[in-house]
Amino acid sequence: MNMSGNRRFHMFLIGSFFASFGGWINFLAILNIATYRFNATPFDLVILSAALLVPPILLTRIISQVCDRYASTRVLVGALAITLGTTAALLWVGHFVAFLLVVAFKSAALGFTDPAETVYVTTSVDEAQQSRAFRLLSLAQSMAKICAPAAGGIVGAWAGDNHTMLVSIVFIAAAILMMLLAAPAAKAVLPVAAAPDAKAAPRTRWTGAILPLLLCTGIYFALAAAVNNQFPLMLRNQGFDKSALGIVVSCAALGGMLGSLLPMGRNAERAGLGPLLAPAFVSCAVFIAIGGIFRLPLRPAEWLLALAFFATGFMSARFRVECRLFIARRLADQVASASAALQSAGMFVQFVAPCVGAVLTSLLSTSDVFIVLGCVAAACLAAVALRFSKQPQVAGLAAAADADCR
Repeated sequence: MNMSGNRRFHMFLIGSFFASFGGWINFLAILNIATYRFNATPFDLVILSAALLVPPILLTRIISQVCDRYASTRVLVGALAITLGTTAALLWVGHFVAFLLVVAFKSAALGFTDPAETVYVTTSVDEAQQSRAFRLLSLAQSMAKICAPAAGGIVGAWAGDNHTMLVSIVFIAAAILMMLLAAPAAKAVLPVAAAPDAKAAPRTRWTGAILPLLLCTGIYFALAAAVNNQFPLMLRNQGFDKSALGIVVSCAALGGMLGSLLPMGRNAERAGLGPLLAPAFVSCAVFIAIGGIFRLPLRPAEWLLALAFFATGFMSARFRVECRLFIARRLADQVASASAALQSAGMFVQFVAPCVGAVLTSLLSTSDVFIVLGCVAAACLAAVALRFSKQPQVAGLAAAADADCR
């Protein structure tokens, strides 16, 4: 399928934006409900974090099997329909345990969406245009991430969290409609349905090209997740104004949008290990630079932090697109299972890494935390490059660096 002028892909893209927009509003409303309706303690919030992250990890194999067996748009519609139902249920839940169970069920349903979106692009878009498709998908999700918190905050302040949930339901319902319109024509899916004797898609093996992908993803996500929860405290301890957090988050979001807009380049199109490692190494260097920035006076430090976080947002968008391209090119026979494994690896790291970040923050200065994290992550990435760059199924880091220089 050629993207230019293709109505179905455009419907899919709009649906992904609506789903992300509704999901972010939903997420912020869940945090507010836990905090204000149930007066959640810090330990309660840890349990809530587990309810949000653990279910998709436990369902990794089921997610991959479902995405392999059924059309991606059917999976997306089903997952979003369950999300809509559980979101509506949150309006009337009156007990914290029931609230956690509903959130966990909703999180399990949302775990199907990202692998299904990757499968949709790899099966519905021409290979030559998949890079652009993944960039547009990343751009739509970045825009939703920027706009949704502001919209949710305004609705919550004006009408309360229940009305925020209702807004989320409207966007999720719109996403379901768009995904139905994005479904391929019936004749396009007949060959798949008419093959009852076809073998099931191969189960993901934790060797070969998938292993360096998961290692790079784990290292990269750990780098950011280790400081995300601690960053407001770090800024306060360094004497920054409250507005500094909003400034750096906005700059990171703008960097993510630009990173999604710019073409990936010929070398990145080959989706080897080198293009995957490049944005991760740059992010490590930026983290080390942020450690140095925290040692400067407040006025130049604030502007330099904004620039540094713009760079992290830019590289984050490039890394996410590269991960999807890597799966589409190097793991074409197991897109669903590889996408589900990648999602689970990222969620597991996001659940564990904040604990490491909290320990480091209690032992080291803010500057040293960023420097240590950047150096350790760079060393781990270098070990991955040395271990896997010579394997035939992944492209070498040196080759990628040479191509970038040219």
